[in-house]
Amino acid sequence: MRFQNRAGLLFWHNAALVTFAAVAIGMTWTVMNSGFSSSEVMKDVIEDAVTDSANAFQVVGSMTGTAQVAADEVMVTATPITTTINGIVDLDTSNIRIAYKIIKDASYTITQENIYAGTLYGTSYNSVGSAIKAAKEQGLISTNPLIDEQKPQETVAFLYWIINLDGDKYLQNGEIMNLVIIYSEKDRPSTGEYLHIQATEKQGILLDIQRTVPNISTSILDFGGKVKND
Repeated sequence: MRFQNRAGLLFWHNAALVTFAAVAIGMTWTVMNSGFSSSEVMKDVIEDAVTDSANAFQVVGSMTGTAQVAADEVMVTATPITTTINGIVDLDTSNIRIAYKIIKDASYTITQENIYAGTLYGTSYNSVGSAIKAAKEQGLISTNPLIDEQKPQETVAFLYWIINLDGDKYLQNGEIMNLVIIYSEKDRPSTGEYLHIQATEKQGILLDIQRTVPNISTSILDFGGKVKND
């Protein structure tokens, strides 16, 4: 009986993830006046998940971004995430840290020990643009790089809900969020540079993402690649 229950849960969990991922792809990148386009940026449905037992986040879809082509700069990236099948994560800033590192021009490294500002609770958002607007209104970020003339003075990460099944402050099975990073002027990635984004909690690493910035020849970027899982 236990085995049957477990098998049933696995089936419905996997089915739910496929359904939620499809919904997320349709919803997340409908960004009014921001340049994001679901037909351009969402190429992979599901990336390899982080399978280490210490990790509880997994990426659903591609890490994507918007850039200023003339300046060869990435302004914003967004990565849809869920949890592993048994994962449940307290999203409070007292529990999660998100570190950011970039190797600039293959010559020097900028490291930010914790860029996590918090989560937009209480509602779901159907676009990155609307979530960034709300993040500014709620004080999680000080500048909206999609519409403001001034560039951000600090690099900030925040989370917002795409699918929230129960309205609480935990990410758990069947729910999907977007991890958004707003890059400061000095931290903005350029073509060929190396990014390392790591989310941790007290128990260990939640997610470890490593990317090389693709050629910034268009305002919409697909970072591709795989989540580090060794």
